[in-house]
Amino acid sequence: MSLTFLHDALAATTPILLAALGGAINRQGGTVNVGLDSFILAGALAGEVASAVTGSSLGGVAGAAIAGGGTAALMAAVIRFARTDQIVTGLGFDMSAQAVCRLVVKLAFGVTGLLSLPAARRLPVVAIPELGTLDALTLLSWSLVPACAWFLRHHRLGLRLRAAGESPGAATALGFDPKRLQAAATIAAGVLAGLAGADLSLGIVGAFSTNISNGRGFMALAAFYIGRARPFSTAAACLMLGLLTEAAIHAQADGLPTALAQAAPYLAVICVLGAQAVANRHQPNLQRMLKGLKT
Repeated sequence: MSLTFLHDALAATTPILLAALGGAINRQGGTVNVGLDSFILAGALAGEVASAVTGSSLGGVAGAAIAGGGTAALMAAVIRFARTDQIVTGLGFDMSAQAVCRLVVKLAFGVTGLLSLPAARRLPVVAIPELGTLDALTLLSWSLVPACAWFLRHHRLGLRLRAAGESPGAATALGFDPKRLQAAATIAAGVLAGLAGADLSLGIVGAFSTNISNGRGFMALAAFYIGRARPFSTAAACLMLGLLTEAAIHAQADGLPTALAQAAPYLAVICVLGAQAVANRHQPNLQRMLKGLKT
């Protein structure tokens, strides 16, 4: 594994990790957030436009976070007040996001393909010894892993969120509204997924297109399921997906068919989830066997 390959894999991991951390926080609160892809798209478009309007990459990042959080707030409101199914609603947002973004780009800028605004400022980069340069959001994403773990384990709001996810009735009895906490967690997930979109449009790709997310929201969904919504385990799953994605790109350059290269990370996810399900099924038997050995 060359340092160049590791650098590219870390860069590819960033948008998946940001979205997956948001999804993990949501999952700890009892919500399965399937709408991450729509938040990434909203953040990517808003990041490109806001960066061009403000002439600042920081303005673009702020615009992406607001767009992702706003889209998530709309989804949370639909789920809470219209009492719709959270998974169906998330899928609906994912399916409509591309169409909405395509319409906005066509009406506002008169283009149908790639939107690259000359005034947009790209993300600043930081030099890392041996690895080269990584954008600021990559460094932020990895620093958020221990921060999220501490928040969920030690902060009062994190503990309340976990209580709301594990036992909403008990949470209500303790005097706080679990649905409000779940909605707040959804908005936080939207902000992080919006940052993932900014990393794509202002960093990795350097422009916006309606397929810029390329299923990364669903990769993030798989990552926090593999990691059981725990920040460190989720980050490890994201890194695995980033390495597989980059390996597939290199294999494609070496002659692997494009369709197979693009499917490789998803096939790996299916294999890991299947192995995890088998392990969970046999865990009680394993525990009984270990108990028998001790006696």
